[in-house]
This record gives sequence, structure tokens and C-alpha cells, in this order.
Amino acid sequence: MVEFCSAHNLPADTEFQLNLVLEELFVNAIRHGGCGGLKDAACIQLDCTAQNAVQIEFRDRGQAFDLTAAPAADIGAPLSERQAGGLGIHLVRQMMRDVAYRREGEWNILTMLHSVAEEQETL
Repeated sequence: MVEFCSAHNLPADTEFQLNLVLEELFVNAIRHGGCGGLKDAACIQLDCTAQNAVQIEFRDRGQAFDLTAAPAADIGAPLSERQAGGLGIHLVRQMMRDVAYRREGEWNILTMLHSVAEEQETL
């Protein structure tokens, strides 16, 4: 990720957010999707678009799971009343846009965009 962001002159905040989202997706594929121990369990493709965004394709070989159809996390409920899970999905939905899912053979394929905001100079 460091090399990609550096090569495309992306701000540190963008690199942090991309790392956070991709780590969440990968960990979920391993822990919940059944990808643990699979060779080539996940693939990530990144590309900068002309619209000042990073286009991401995340593929995993886990159980079929459509993140776009998953229920929203109840982030308004008190912690003691919340069900476990769902916060990673919430994070992806908050940081990404144009999130789409499809299943091709044994692959879950998630495509999404991350808008790149200009870093503001601090004085």
C-alpha cells in the first residue's frame, strides 16, 4: 500500500483509510469466510481514476457473502445491548462509495471507490 500511495502521490490519510478497510475485509474473509489456510485466499487490485478516487477490487475465495445486502450495524444502541459484529461493514460503508458485490465461481468480488481528499496544509 505504501508503494501504491507514494507512486500516486496520495495523502497519508488516504493510505491510512485504504489500509484500514482492506485489513478489515481480509481479516473477515479469513475469520468468518472460511479462507483460513487457503492458498491465494484473497486478491486486491487498486487503480487511481481520473475522478480523484482510488478504485478497489477485493476478491476472496470464502463463502458467498454480499456485504451490500448485510443489515446495518446498530451503532446507536448502548454497548451492552449491541450484537457482536457488523462494525467492519459499517466502516467499509462509511469510507467507501459505489460499493458493489458479485460472485464469480468461487470468488466474492467487491468493487468500490474511495474519494481522495486534498490534504490541508497546517500552519
